[in-house]
Amino acid sequence: MSFLKKSASVGKAPAKGAKKAAAKKVSGGTRKGWLGGFESSNLDKWYGPDRALYLPGGLLDRADLPDYLDGSLPGDSSPPRLKPSSPTATTPSDGYDPLGLGKDSDQVAKYRVNELLHARWAMLAAAGIIIPEGLAASGSDIKGATWFETGAAMLNGGTLNWSVAPFGVLSNPLPLAIVAVVNAGLMAAVESYRAKGEGPAGYSPGVGKFDAGIFSGLDPLYPGGPFDPLGLADDPEVFQELQVKEIKNGRLAMVSVLAFAIQGAVTKEGPYANISKHLANPFGYNLLSVLGAGEDRVPTL
Repeated sequence: MSFLKKSASVGKAPAKGAKKAAAKKVSGGTRKGWLGGFESSNLDKWYGPDRALYLPGGLLDRADLPDYLDGSLPGDSSPPRLKPSSPTATTPSDGYDPLGLGKDSDQVAKYRVNELLHARWAMLAAAGIIIPEGLAASGSDIKGATWFETGAAMLNGGTLNWSVAPFGVLSNPLPLAIVAVVNAGLMAAVESYRAKGEGPAGYSPGVGKFDAGIFSGLDPLYPGGPFDPLGLADDPEVFQELQVKEIKNGRLAMVSVLAFAIQGAVTKEGPYANISKHLANPFGYNLLSVLGAGEDRVPTL
């Protein structure tokens, strides 16, 4: 997940303290990779008239795509577009809009904002669900490590007690009520800053100390500046690829979190326990055996 700065080609000047995006592309189909060195550029796969579609060849003719889809929105399967007059005008890139949601450009702009925010939260949620359970299975002393048991464990006299085996226990003797209040206060402040397009002074690696003015004029979806301390989006082509990767991983995370909830309700176990049992006995512990045989599971294909 990333809160990357917008490409220089978008046309908005970066805020004070933010690095300028490199506008010049490397010729010959290569550009500087964000992990160093040079790698092949393959933006045509995700953007433009020759981009990958949501169905393979033979099942979808490009002539059947809606005329308002032109392949410029990161993450091919979103409904379409912002106003062409907008400096960030975009549309979906694989032609997938079965409900015709993209005909209203103003609504699509709202859809993209909400989708990206939910995608980022889902990526954090997926990690927060799996990691504590995995650490507990590896020997860490974590109360309520399974995500749907955490609240009950803390209400039942438990406190936050994180540990990372084999480095010992990191205790935090705060009851759930205090943790909830602190989290709510922090999130209220963050959301208030986001809604107003401003923020407090602070420090960020790669940027250094900055004042509140650094947030002025930043793109609300891809602000960059102190949110991109490693300069991952300095190269415009890398930035375009990262936008696609972020939304694709975010969509996968949203589906995953929904699946965690459904599977947890059915199996009464967390996702780490589910996958561990399936890998240990794939024919005896799978969807068919869980739904069809209850606790008396038998090997089945």
